[in-house]
Amino acid sequence: MDLSHHTVAVTGASRGIGQAVVRALLERGARVVAGARDVSALEALPHPNLTAVSLDVTDPAAARAFGARAAELGASALINNAGVGVFKPTEEITLEDYRRVMDTNVLGTLLVTQALLPHFQARRDASVINVTSDVSDRTFAGGALYTASKFAQRALTRALAYEGQAYGLRVTEIRPGMVDTYFADTQQGEAHKHGWLRAEDIAQAVVYVLSQPPHLRVDELLLHPVQQEVTF
Repeated sequence: MDLSHHTVAVTGASRGIGQAVVRALLERGARVVAGARDVSALEALPHPNLTAVSLDVTDPAAARAFGARAAELGASALINNAGVGVFKPTEEITLEDYRRVMDTNVLGTLLVTQALLPHFQARRDASVINVTSDVSDRTFAGGALYTASKFAQRALTRALAYEGQAYGLRVTEIRPGMVDTYFADTQQGEAHKHGWLRAEDIAQAVVYVLSQPPHLRVDELLLHPVQQEVTF
């Protein structure tokens, strides 16, 4: 799967799924514009095809600067991966919780995508991949805020797919189930996560989508570890 013809912008790139995506893309020859709050983590990945950019996806100016840099380097794809989670009963959700989750997961996806859309409209052959969650169409006790943000991301993804068809934009939602990362202030490799998906599994899904021929669009990929209860 040679991706040397791609320049890919990735958000939330400093660790977990984002860093795995960056590594997988670089291994396949792509140029990567990696955005993260902590760019120092990206400095551990020295590579001539890697450009690290400081990025807070909730900051409109930072999103515009990231998009401008990616466009300058000829971005052919955007991976919206930055995300956070807060899990608590509905009555305990605070305004701070709401703003943190919604601003990162929903507003961040919107701002970074908007920053690159003029460039993608001019290219007429670009891709946007939004990494959401398997809960973008279901919920659970304690998941009101997080799942609401993922439902919203799913709506943004689908609306963009309708709009982008006019200028050749291919839009994909990747929906992982349980993934062993640092998500929700946990640590990677904790014992109870044995058997969960690995960040590299999601990275391989991104590679798969970007490797498809021009006539083929992958609308959605739903990924679960075998041990996770089957839910549709």
